[in-house]
Amino acid sequence: MIAELLELGITGGKTEYLGVSIPLSRTEAYRVVYGSRLASRVLRPLANFTCRNPDELYAHAAAFNWGAIIKPDQTFMVTAAVSDSGITHSQYAALKLKDAVVDSLRNKFGSRPDIDREDPDIRLDLFLRKDEATLSLYYSDGAMHRRGYRKHTVEAPIRENLAAALLRFTGWNGESRLYDFFCGSGTILIEAAMIATQTPPGAFRKLQGFESLPDFSREIWDGVKAEFDAKISPLPHGLIFGFDIDSRALGACRANLEGTPFASAIALTQKDFQKLEGPFRGVTVVSNPPYGVRMGESAEALHALYENIGRFLKTKCPNSRACILLPDPDLQKDIWFKPTKYLMLDNGGLDVRANLYAVREEPRAL
Repeated sequence: MIAELLELGITGGKTEYLGVSIPLSRTEAYRVVYGSRLASRVLRPLANFTCRNPDELYAHAAAFNWGAIIKPDQTFMVTAAVSDSGITHSQYAALKLKDAVVDSLRNKFGSRPDIDREDPDIRLDLFLRKDEATLSLYYSDGAMHRRGYRKHTVEAPIRENLAAALLRFTGWNGESRLYDFFCGSGTILIEAAMIATQTPPGAFRKLQGFESLPDFSREIWDGVKAEFDAKISPLPHGLIFGFDIDSRALGACRANLEGTPFASAIALTQKDFQKLEGPFRGVTVVSNPPYGVRMGESAEALHALYENIGRFLKTKCPNSRACILLPDPDLQKDIWFKPTKYLMLDNGGLDVRANLYAVREEPRAL
């Protein structure tokens, strides 16, 4: 994440528990929200205080000047996470914070704002760890992995920012052909297309999240958007290819692509990867193979699948790079050659491992 911030022209980031802290100007905040492929959310801290019980939480929150942030006619919502604290339930913490905000605004204006859990004007976040609370304001429209292009999905979809992280892990930037042999609903393909065309990750969102904030500047936002959008280029044909054995998954993929400029340039084929002729020489492979529901919950089938993936890479993808997501590190032994490096990631609360392989061409016997 620090490296990506530097690429966005932003310095001074510091890695902390569950994220990166960095002082941002409004311009920089807009750049991160619109341009970061890896970030999950952008939060502006409003207050820090000790909070050992619900009464302390309510008292601190009620004393805050919410009228400077939330207008009576706006809607809002609260998210909360707790760890190692006197308050043990995140939903209860969120409820106490909501009550404090509502009561404070009712006392100030004589009316209270409504709660909207789907599309609020203002989002607040409470992070409580070891009885120390951080109260923050969202500058992003909730979780930033929701790019706005995914209308259809399959079981166990990969998050958009995780797909972007896998592509970044391989070093792929559009210089070689890219293949996903388990493309599912197309997240890796679309993220790759956005990278290759320099399309900002926020380009398909209707709103970025900061438009309803009291310090919103239309002039600054228009400038940031124009700067990013000026770099967008068309996607070349013959660069990105998707395969899947499941017709339903490919249907979801096609539907998602139709909402982007990439539909005509990305080639999709319904076929079992093991039946592909190849060779796929000098390419980049990035895949999130199916597991869980799509594999029928069969451990034997999952091990067999990863063994076949290893065989396929070795025999049909010479001189290529391959990044394969593993839901269980024990599956590594089924891909019978070693990765050059690996990365541990979180995919919606599930710990997964991404292995990067350098597939060498086997010398021919004389």
